[in-house]
Amino acid sequence: MMSTDPTDPWTNDDDDDVPMRPDGNVRIAWRDLPAGRHFIEQTALVYLRLSDDGTHWIVDTTSVDGYPLDSAYDDLSAQRCECPCGQEAACEAARAAADRLPLPTGRELAALIIDAL
Repeated sequence: MMSTDPTDPWTNDDDDDVPMRPDGNVRIAWRDLPAGRHFIEQTALVYLRLSDDGTHWIVDTTSVDGYPLDSAYDDLSAQRCECPCGQEAACEAARAAADRLPLPTGRELAALIIDAL
């Protein structure tokens, strides 16, 4: 649930004066990104399955097996299509460097989510 509190980094208002997330990163990358930085993103899959009693979803074992999560992109590559930098070569170099980083494991993703909140 989003709030409208201007001191909350997850507020509904994009024009607020709190550009930082609790983990120290800018809240809205395409708007608040410092000069010379690039907005590179990736999407990781977290597999869910129905609980044994059929009443709710649980995280499937394949998402918490200690291996990096799977990419949701067909080509497995990080994306830079929303980067506002206008510096094609530098942005592509940043994207290529991101591709050399492993996606987080399920445990690492849980810590990243906690840090972002």
